[in-house]
Amino acid sequence: MTRLALLATIIAGCTTTESSDVFTSGIYASISAETKGDGVTTVGATLFVGNPIGLNFVQLTGDDSLVAKSSSQSKTMTERVVLNTVVHEAELTGDAEGAQFEVVFDRAVDAGAPSSIATLPAKFEIATAPQTASRAQTLTLSWSPAGSTDLMSWSASGDCIEAESAPITGDPGTVAIAADTLKKRMGANIPDQCAVTFTIKRSRPGLLDPHYQGGTVYGTQDRTVVVTSTQ
Repeated sequence: MTRLALLATIIAGCTTTESSDVFTSGIYASISAETKGDGVTTVGATLFVGNPIGLNFVQLTGDDSLVAKSSSQSKTMTERVVLNTVVHEAELTGDAEGAQFEVVFDRAVDAGAPSSIATLPAKFEIATAPQTASRAQTLTLSWSPAGSTDLMSWSASGDCIEAESAPITGDPGTVAIAADTLKKRMGANIPDQCAVTFTIKRSRPGLLDPHYQGGTVYGTQDRTVVVTSTQ
């Protein structure tokens, strides 16, 4: 299935439910604190009714609110609704290792979820990457410092390729993306080469408030590099 067709299928399957119609114990939360190392961290929260695979998003109504906090900072998260998908975001300052970002789900219908905490892992930088790389050859990226106990992964996106991503075992400081891992997108007028953005993520699991039905919390350091991808 092409990326556009997949997106259309996902959008068509999305629904929304007003938060006033569901207790916190029936909500699954996906919470993140993500920084590119520029001194700013974006705190995000997406709420689902039950299992997120159902794509039933919670839209805040009434007095319900999500608030992002860190040290002396506190911001009500802004809700964005795009084609029935609902996300909440706030930008706070700070990007150091160990910085903690708290998400408070404040509501009157029940106790809400007073404290979910994401903690940022250590910073790093991409050390080496080619300017141009053939998809028919292995592509190697490296970063420093390495050797953390946090989770590592890579992803790639661009106009001429199908999006790809994969976990990295350990934190070895280098990843070799095998030949033919990146595939040219199907369709008419797709160029043979384009700029591809590679992202390396270092993620640390956080603490989810137990009032939710379930969910995930991650603090993440993201670093990107752009490579011209050719056949």
